[in-house]
Amino acid sequence: MNYIQAREYLKKVSARGSVLGLESVKRLLEYIGNPQEKLNVVHVAGTNGKGSTLAFLQNILMDAKYSVGRFSSPAVFHYREMIRINDKYIEKEELAELVTMLKEQCDVMTAKGFPHPTLFEIETAMALKYFQKKNCQIVLIECGMGGATDATNVFEQVVCSVITSISLDHMEFLGNKIEEIARQKAGIIKENCPIVMAEQSRKVERIIQEIGQEKGANVIVAHRITKYSIEEGGTKIQYPASNGVVYQTRINMPGAYQLINSAVAIEVALVLQQKGYQVENYIATGIQKTFWEGRMEIVRKDPLLVIDGAHNPGAVKELKTSLDLYFTNRRITFIMGVLADKDFTREAEIIARRAEMIITVTPDNKRALDGAHLAEVLRQYHDFVICADSVKQALQMAEQSVREKRSDMILAFGSLSYLREIKYESAQDTKRK
Repeated sequence: MNYIQAREYLKKVSARGSVLGLESVKRLLEYIGNPQEKLNVVHVAGTNGKGSTLAFLQNILMDAKYSVGRFSSPAVFHYREMIRINDKYIEKEELAELVTMLKEQCDVMTAKGFPHPTLFEIETAMALKYFQKKNCQIVLIECGMGGATDATNVFEQVVCSVITSISLDHMEFLGNKIEEIARQKAGIIKENCPIVMAEQSRKVERIIQEIGQEKGANVIVAHRITKYSIEEGGTKIQYPASNGVVYQTRINMPGAYQLINSAVAIEVALVLQQKGYQVENYIATGIQKTFWEGRMEIVRKDPLLVIDGAHNPGAVKELKTSLDLYFTNRRITFIMGVLADKDFTREAEIIARRAEMIITVTPDNKRALDGAHLAEVLRQYHDFVICADSVKQALQMAEQSVREKRSDMILAFGSLSYLREIKYESAQDTKRK
């Protein structure tokens, strides 16, 4: 298969849907030589903050001259962004070669009467085989959903388990209570392997601590950074780490949630230092160099356009805090598009009143909530809500609101699935001007 054929095959597999569980992915990995057994892994689960945390950690390790593999999902802007080494996407030719090999093994499995692996199981196997082939010195793996039964949870031992902020999301799969979701996320904890956990609610922290104790795993809690100063385009921070050292650096991404994600990354780096990775001296520079697309990302400055992938109530609450910190007294036009399986009513309740006006859209996703329905919900909390026919129209309407001085800036947030279109339309509009 060439790259285009490989992508077509993966699209067909995607139509089969998703299934939580480890039996199928472990069988597929066995068929390709169990690459997961040959990797040094940092494994991260959580509701929010996984991507940003691993972005910080990736840059710390890269600054220390390690070969760093990274697997994260879903893809937002480019399909190949999910699998990267030293922040370079997997090449099209190598992806096609791996998919060809995996298809052959999937065909063998189905011929023997086993279920066909899901898309995420194939992507996970592809990433692990790629990192093994390229001899990565350390690999950063992000759970797709949950933890215990997530397809990435195939490691007997890891260098470090990481649990970022946990809140209610994917409840149809993970449970309706925060305690149930916490236990699912804690399923990545391994015997005698250290755990770094973001500061959580008491209920969640107690569960993680209990499970860590049962497995003989030391739990390190990374606390939200409280000593910081807001600067243009970023934040100067001081973090008193668990080793007694105060680390000073600058986060060059706006976002209140980065005050906890960066702390988690620092604590993981210190665990790696104890494991023999010489990274401590690169913490400050690595964090300072980090950029992560789609997280409080400034796409354009005239008019100011910011995009953010806040897509559940926990993330939306953090987004509101970020607006108050970094865009104080700014009048903002929102563009909002969400998926139907999210708690969009709670999201609206949290953030709607912060806007001057709100424009809703329907993301290009089979799970999308119709923008007209979202507008109806938002009108319970805001008087000026409009439903746009397309993302392009929404952006035009938002730009007009700035030109007419009804607002000072534009914020597009919600489902990650439409942020790519926002960036594309914004770039095309800039070219036309």
